Order: sequence, then structure tokens, then C-alpha cells
Amino acid sequence: MTHPPATARDLRAARDTLPVALSVAPFGLVIGATATQLGVPPLADMAAAATVFAGAAHFAPLTMFAAGAGVLAALGTAVLINARLLLYSAALEPRFRDQPRWFRWFGPALLIDQTYLMVLARDDLGDPARFRRYWLVGGGLLLATWVAVVGIGGVLGPLLPAGSPLDAAAVVVLAGMLGPRLAAVRPALIAFTALVVAVVAAPLPGGVGLVAGIVAGIAAGALLDRTPS
Repeated sequence: MTHPPATARDLRAARDTLPVALSVAPFGLVIGATATQLGVPPLADMAAAATVFAGAAHFAPLTMFAAGAGVLAALGTAVLINARLLLYSAALEPRFRDQPRWFRWFGPALLIDQTYLMVLARDDLGDPARFRRYWLVGGGLLLATWVAVVGIGGVLGPLLPAGSPLDAAAVVVLAGMLGPRLAAVRPALIAFTALVVAVVAAPLPGGVGLVAGIVAGIAAGALLDRTPS
């Protein structure tokens, strides 16, 4: 069996990443605008976006600080929100097992819902080098897009009215993230559960609606995995 050259595989990773990057753009724009309205300079918020690389975990501390919460409470909330990444890490451990040490140390920094679902949808990444390249191209493009749109949102923030529609953007991101998984019945049920919960919980503050939708989707997937096909 012949495989496409590395350049063609990079282009495939970029094509896979483009719709995902577009789906996260509204969330990044709103987070950047909200941070500026709360007094966070755009460059500082872009640095936070590059370090945290997680929408809900980035936004929740912002709203908590604005409400007068302490540093430990805000950081604890961010850690709790990102706890789901432990499940993703366990699922991807075989893919990282035979990788170079530098990749095992730095590759997980690109682990988010979107990169996890992107590699989960591919069945041609069994070779460690091919997985590594796909992960770095896709995750790197998403990270660059995320930092850029957060910065653009920060610049545009003063031009927007207060109370940007974060919850609507969060549901759009969740829909775009789960959309590629709708070809089969079980992923469709998982996506439907996540979206319904996210919409119902949208009025909750601090991006909790998005987190609730993700947790509901994970729970639905766990329940479906325990039922016979």
C-alpha cells in the first residue's frame, strides 16, 4: 500500500483543520472582546490564550475575577473545567507511547476537544511519525488561529456593546466541534445530547453552559459504550 508524501499529508491536515478553526473563531473573538471590556490588555490576553489554549477555562476566570473572586477560586475553576482532558489523555496514550521524548513533553500542550476529535476521526495515523506530524500541523494551526482571533477580539472589544453573546458563540463552537462526528448513529446521539444541554444551560455564567454540554456528551458516550451494538 502506498502512502501520500509528507507535503500532501500536511495539506490534508490543514484542510481538516480549516472548518474546525472557523468553528472556534466566534468563541475566540468574544473572549478577546470580553477580556478587553474587563480591562485586560489584548497582548496579555493573547499570551493567556497561547498558554491556556482552552476557551471555557480561559473565559471562566475572567468572569470570576470581574465578580470579585480570588485567584485560587478562579484557577481551581479552570482546572476543574479542563479535567476532561485527563480522559482524552488516557485515550491517546498509545499514540504518544512510542514518540520522541520532546514530543511526549510538548505535544500534549495541543490537546483540546477539537484536536482530540480530529485524530479520533482518522484511521490512518497508526504510524508514530505520521500521527506526530498530523498532530503538530493541525494543533499548531488551531493554536495560531485561536491566539489571532482572541487578539482581534481584543482590538475590537472597545467598539462593541457590553454583554457580548458568549453563550451563543459557545454553542456554535460545540456544534462545529461535534459536526464531523454525525455520520454514525452513536456520535449523532452524543452530539445531540451535548448541544441540548449546552443550549439549556446557556444562561449560566462563566461559560458553564459549554462545559455542561461537553460533560453531558462524555456521559452519553460512556453510557452508549456500555450498551451492545
